Amino acid sequence: TPKNMPLWVCGDSKDIKTLADGEYDFVFSCPPYHDLEVYTDDSRDLSNMDYDTFLVTYEHIIKEATSMLKNNRFACFVVGDVRDKKGFYKNFVSRTTDIFEKAGLRLYNEIILITSLGTLPIVAAKTFNPGRKVCKAHQNVLVFYKGDIKQIKETFREVCVLEMDEYNEPRPME
Repeated sequence: TPKNMPLWVCGDSKDIKTLADGEYDFVFSCPPYHDLEVYTDDSRDLSNMDYDTFLVTYEHIIKEATSMLKNNRFACFVVGDVRDKKGFYKNFVSRTTDIFEKAGLRLYNEIILITSLGTLPIVAAKTFNPGRKVCKAHQNVLVFYKGDIKQIKETFREVCVLEMDEYNEPRPME
């Protein structure tokens, strides 16, 4: 059996301390972007809540999860902005940053994850022409840090980064 196999825990994220109490090295999530996609008909599902209830619950989940994060460690959330019923942005990315800062973590890195365009060019004309709404083709990968950033070099090993020409070299099939 490989070392450090993941342990998958199923349950309500609000109950994280009961489900998986302990200290952890990393927190990662790609939470629902409020009601952009509805996942279930369960009233406890974040995607079914009104926005105010969603934010209170979301904040609770982040607070609980990050309280279990060891000091001098990272947390990463993949989020994207969504629009309200009137068409204005809800500022979900900014609110996520505010919630993490309230929990004692600071935004350390932001990575833009470019998503597949798929049918976006077709949809874009339908949303842009009537309302001048631009379609998103990315998500925000927000990386937060808990602790003293001066400890990063001592806490984490150096990462081996390939040179660009090494990426282009043919590799044998395994």
